[in-house]
Amino acid sequence: MSLQRVLQQGFQQFSQLYNYVSQRLLAQLDSKKRLWIVQVDEGGLKNQSFIVDEDNFQQPMDWMLNRHYSVTDLQNVNNMKRAEVVSVQLANAKHSLIRAK
Repeated sequence: MSLQRVLQQGFQQFSQLYNYVSQRLLAQLDSKKRLWIVQVDEGGLKNQSFIVDEDNFQQPMDWMLNRHYSVTDLQNVNNMKRAEVVSVQLANAKHSLIRAK
């Protein structure tokens, strides 16, 4: 077997390994960096919007837990896909969440 052929095969194997590792790494990074845009409607002129970044959480769904989302609402938010919208009705406000990332 020629040196050129050995180098080509080695390069192909390295390229496949690199692609596999980079895809797995990007998948892991993406799953840990969810981002939501939340609009809080308290009625009247009391509307607010927030960007909620999971990187700032102490634990998963920390922001939602602090606002007393129900277990069902937490599951719905946790299962959101990008660009999906979920509305959560709380006692004194309605939260509309869009998953941005």
